[in-house]
Amino acid sequence: MPFTSGAIALRFNALYRCSNLLTVPRMKYISRLLAALLISMLTSLVQGGGFNDDFSDPKLEIRQAFRGDWIFEDKVASCVSDPELYIEFLNHGPILRWPCEITDGSLEFEFKPKGCERVVITYNGDGHIVRISLKDDGGSSVFGWIGKSSKENKSQSIAKKGVPSLASIDGQWIKVKLAIKGDSGRIRIGDYSASIQHGSLAREKGEFTFSFASGECAVRNVSVR
Repeated sequence: MPFTSGAIALRFNALYRCSNLLTVPRMKYISRLLAALLISMLTSLVQGGGFNDDFSDPKLEIRQAFRGDWIFEDKVASCVSDPELYIEFLNHGPILRWPCEITDGSLEFEFKPKGCERVVITYNGDGHIVRISLKDDGGSSVFGWIGKSSKENKSQSIAKKGVPSLASIDGQWIKVKLAIKGDSGRIRIGDYSASIQHGSLAREKGEFTFSFASGECAVRNVSVR
């Protein structure tokens, strides 16, 4: 049984019923055991520091969906950008967010943009860490921050040549994969593939986000591990 919130409740209740059969002197031991097990199960909701989200559960606890009316249907998350919300959130479009705890690892998912001005894929931690910025005008790039992002600590370019524009992939399901080990990695966006190296890649990552501006976008099969 997977470590969903329902599975946690079933296990907890089963242990509680068993504890009623025990003598009073052992209740403190059982209470400590139950607490430790519950903590372990909750931690496992972010499995091994990563997660898998196939959008089969519209209310997955570790996922956050903001700045738009996200629809979760047929294992796909989709949203149409709202111009009024875009202005309200200071030119930031719909976003999906997941917590994670990884340094080395692999990110995989698929997305389908339609009429998007930009798509932004980001690892965050102590500030921004690594970002893939896809634009409709051909200015797409990958960049990162070696230290905490700030007005003084600007991002540095990691890859630019060949990174696809949104116009070139519009209306298509595009697979994205970013594998990282230390300060080196391998990135794939559709037919584009490149080896990359930058100090930002070696930083500890605590959140993964996907956002877009204008048009509409769909996402499926998100995995960070």
